[in-house]
Amino acid sequence: MNPTMPTICVELFGTRMAPIVHGRLAVAVQRVNLASGMAEVALGRYDRGASVRTRSPVIHADNSFCNDGVGDDGGAVHAQQPPGRAPVRLSDTVTTIAPATLHDAVAAAWNRDPQRRAIGAREDTAAARYTAGGALFPNAPSLTTSHVNDKVAGSNYNYITTQAELDMPVWLPGEGTATQGVACAQANVAAADGEAAHLALAAEVLDLAMQAALAGTARAVAGGRLAVARALATAAGQRLRVGEGSESDSLAADADAASAQIALRNAAAQYGSAVAAFASVTGTTVVPPLAGLPPRRPGQTSLVLAAAQTGDGGALSSHPQIVAAERAVAAAQEQARLIRIENRDSPQIGVQGINEKQPGARWDTRFGVVIHFPFASGARNAPRWAEAEQGVTEALVRLELTCRRVTVAVQQADITLAEAEQAAVAARRAAASLDKWSGQIERAWGLGEMPLIEVVRADSYAFDADLARDTAQTEVDAARHRARLAEGVLL
Repeated sequence: MNPTMPTICVELFGTRMAPIVHGRLAVAVQRVNLASGMAEVALGRYDRGASVRTRSPVIHADNSFCNDGVGDDGGAVHAQQPPGRAPVRLSDTVTTIAPATLHDAVAAAWNRDPQRRAIGAREDTAAARYTAGGALFPNAPSLTTSHVNDKVAGSNYNYITTQAELDMPVWLPGEGTATQGVACAQANVAAADGEAAHLALAAEVLDLAMQAALAGTARAVAGGRLAVARALATAAGQRLRVGEGSESDSLAADADAASAQIALRNAAAQYGSAVAAFASVTGTTVVPPLAGLPPRRPGQTSLVLAAAQTGDGGALSSHPQIVAAERAVAAAQEQARLIRIENRDSPQIGVQGINEKQPGARWDTRFGVVIHFPFASGARNAPRWAEAEQGVTEALVRLELTCRRVTVAVQQADITLAEAEQAAVAARRAAASLDKWSGQIERAWGLGEMPLIEVVRADSYAFDADLARDTAQTEVDAARHRARLAEGVLL
C-alpha cells in the first residue's frame, strides 16, 4: 500500500474491517433474513451494481437496533440497545413465535379474534330456537283460578263458587316446522358471516403485514445508507487531514451522515409502530414473508373475473360474502313464511273444574274441556306481513350490491396486480442504472474529478431507487395475495 495514500479503518455492526484505500469504499454488509430473524455478517467491497444497500440494515437477530452514535474508536458502531430505554413489551399475550406463512398469521389472528365469540353466540341462539321448535308445545301452560261468594253482597246465603282452569297452548299447523326452518337459516347465516369475517380479517392481516414489510424495507435501506454515509464521512475526514480534500467536502459528508442517522431513527420508529399494529391482531411480533405466490401468466385474469365478464354468476357463488348474502335472503324468506303461518295467537286446550256450594243444589262439582281458538285479524297481520316482505326485499338488494362489490373488487385487484408488476420491472431497471451511475461518481471522486457533494447526491438517488425497487416488489407480493382474497380464497 502506498504510504502516502490515506487509509480508512471502519468498524460497523461490531465487525472490524481491514484498512482500505479511499476511493474503494467498503462497508460491512449485514445480510438479514427478515422472515427467520437469523443474521449473517459478511465483509466485502461495496458493489453498487450488485445493489447491496438494501441488505445492509442496522438490525440484528434479536430485533434490536444498533447504537447509531459514533463511538470513541472513530466511527465504531456496536449492536446494542439505545441507552436509557427499556425494552417495549406489547402485552403478555404477544409472542415471538414466527408464523411460517401468511396463512399461519391469519390463523393465529382468527384464533384470537373476538368476533368468533359473537358468531358462536348467534349459533347457540339458533340451536336453542331449533330445539324450541321441536318441543311438544310452543309455550308454558297457564292456570286460572277464581272464587266467588255472596258475602260481599250481604245476603250471606252461603253461595260459593270455586273455579280452576288449566290451559296448554298448541302449535298452529306447520308453525313448529317453520320455526325450526328459521333456526336452521339463522345458523347458516351465522356460519357464513363467520367465513366472511374470516376473509375480512385475512385482508386486514395482509395490509398490516405489508405495512410492516414496507417499514422493514425502509429501515433496512436507511441502515445501509447510514453505513455508507459514515464510511464516506470518515474517508472525507482522512483526505482533509492529509491535505487532499477540502473542508466543504468533510462538512457535506458529516451532514449527510447526520441526515442518514435521523432517517434511520424515523424508519425504526415506523417499523416498531407497524409491528405493534401487526402484533395487536395476530399476537406475534414476527412478520411472515409475503413472497411465495407464483406470478400469473401474461394476459391471465382471475377465473371469477372472466366468468363475471361473460355473465356467469355461478362463478361468484362460492365467495364467502356472496354466500353470506344468499343465506341472509334464505333466512328472510323463512322468517316471512313463519310470520305468514303465525297469523293468530296460539290456540289453547285446557281442562276446567267448577265447584259450587248452593243450598239444595244436586250437582256441586263439574269438570270439562275448554278450547280457546283466536281469529286472524288484518289489523294485526298486515303490518307484520309487510315488514317480513320488506326484510326479504332488503336482503335481495344487499345480495345484488354484494355481487357488484365483489366483482368490482376482483377487477380492481387484477388491475392493481398488473400495474404493480409493471412498476416493479421499471423500479428494478431504475435501481440498477442508478447503482451503476453512483459507482461511477464515487470512483470519479476518488480520483479527484468530482466534488464529494456529487457522491452524496448520487448515493441519495441510488438509495431512494433501491427503496423504490424493494417497495415495488413488496407491493407486487401483496397484490398477488390481495387478488386471491378478492376471489374469496383465504390466505
